[in-house]
Amino acid sequence: MATPPRKLESQVIHAIRKRVTFADTAAAGIEIGVIPAGSHVGTVAVSVETAFAGGTPVVTVGTTAAPAAFAASANIAPGAAGYKPGLSSTGQGNVTADTQVLAFVSGGAMAGVLDILVHFYPHPL
Repeated sequence: MATPPRKLESQVIHAIRKRVTFADTAAAGIEIGVIPAGSHVGTVAVSVETAFAGGTPVVTVGTTAAPAAFAASANIAPGAAGYKPGLSSTGQGNVTADTQVLAFVSGGAMAGVLDILVHFYPHPL
């Protein structure tokens, strides 16, 4: 993991954010950030600024082991511009170890830009 997890001293909602484009097609995923051990992963929000066009665009948010653990492409709908709040999948809940969150982009789109925001609640100190 290249990025250390972030955790503030106060009990506030934390988030990690990343802008992703159609060109971010690394097979290993694009790192959004790292959620610290003991945190509770909440919802994901995606703002598709420029709709993904061309090919069959697929964008998911998850981990190496489960690429759609936090948001599935069907819910993100990368081919349609707009804000998509409150997305969830099977990975929401408590994480037992520092968890690298990744975006996975595939499908051969020739255009597209979106912002991903993952909310989490760290375990109290």
